[in-house]
Amino acid sequence: MKKNQNEEQTVGEKNKSVRKKLPVPAKIAMGVLAAVLVLAVGSYALFDYFYHQMNIQKAEDETPAAQEYFDTDENTGNLEELDPNSIQLDSAAAVESDKEVVNILLCGEEAIGGGRGRTDSIMIATINSVDQELKLTSIMRDSYVQIPGYTDNKINAAYHNGGMASLIKTVKKNFGIEVDGYVLVNFDSFEDIVDAVGGIDITLDEKEVRYLNSTNYISDPSNHTLSVGKNHMNGNQALGFARVRYVMRDGEYGDFARTLRHRTVMQALFQRVQDKSTLELIAMIPKILPMLTTDIKKNDLVKYITMGVKVREQNSKIATLNVPVEGAYKITRARGMSIILPEPLSKSVDQMQEFIYGSALESKGKPKQDGANITIGQ
Repeated sequence: MKKNQNEEQTVGEKNKSVRKKLPVPAKIAMGVLAAVLVLAVGSYALFDYFYHQMNIQKAEDETPAAQEYFDTDENTGNLEELDPNSIQLDSAAAVESDKEVVNILLCGEEAIGGGRGRTDSIMIATINSVDQELKLTSIMRDSYVQIPGYTDNKINAAYHNGGMASLIKTVKKNFGIEVDGYVLVNFDSFEDIVDAVGGIDITLDEKEVRYLNSTNYISDPSNHTLSVGKNHMNGNQALGFARVRYVMRDGEYGDFARTLRHRTVMQALFQRVQDKSTLELIAMIPKILPMLTTDIKKNDLVKYITMGVKVREQNSKIATLNVPVEGAYKITRARGMSIILPEPLSKSVDQMQEFIYGSALESKGKPKQDGANITIGQ
């Protein structure tokens, strides 16, 4: 009996000795690992919570509209009316994609009178980790294109007619761009997003100020307080600015001026977010996410954010492009609508693909295209 007690005592002393002999660095490492695991679990739980604050909607789950939408345009001037049957639209010769280039379709929905509206703002946000560039491509809403499964129409009708799946197919068919996900926001939510970040800074000229302060583009008359030069705009003012097309900006007019304003607003939002501290960003997230609808999966979102942060550390500027590109369109009429007819479409497709994919295309043996009308902003 005493032998067994002695043996037990010996084993206990050995275990105690082992514990004592565990090196201090090893203890520290184990403590750090435990802390990292706790933080990782906590961070994942927080990210999972934030992720599900958004409206997660698969593009293919949306139901088609009961009736196709065709715009009704006024003030079309003396534009030539073309017979729709005489218009022969092209498609992109090839669809480009690359795992190192992420394309997110950003859309602003104008829903008037209830139901699904039109996408009056259509942009592709690109994270190009090959060239370390962030890019923003505007597709003009009046671009007359093929909409798979529907009648040829302005591209802003694609979403109304068949949902986001229809718009994604339209972008792919006409411009040969593979979309990796979408983010949709309506006009009311856009105002709230701008307010959530604390407003944005936009510089205005005299004609823009006069127009915005005297029309209903800024819907709240109490916000008709803009002045020439830099203005710190709230959401209502920023939305009004983004919708203007009948006042020139940087030599552009009509839908060209409006898409330029869309990109200006996005750049201003990007700059505003960059200026925020980590704590400010964390405080903003719960306010903004419920206003967004997306189909991006949680794991993909983590990957895209990581890519974007890495690219931004190397190059924080945003390059922008307008499509159709200069010298490759005709402004005319069809079905009673004022339209922008890509002519030839191939020129816009080539420059758009070169702009978005850059060196990723050259690595596939494709020659570099002629330069597009590209601007760079902070």
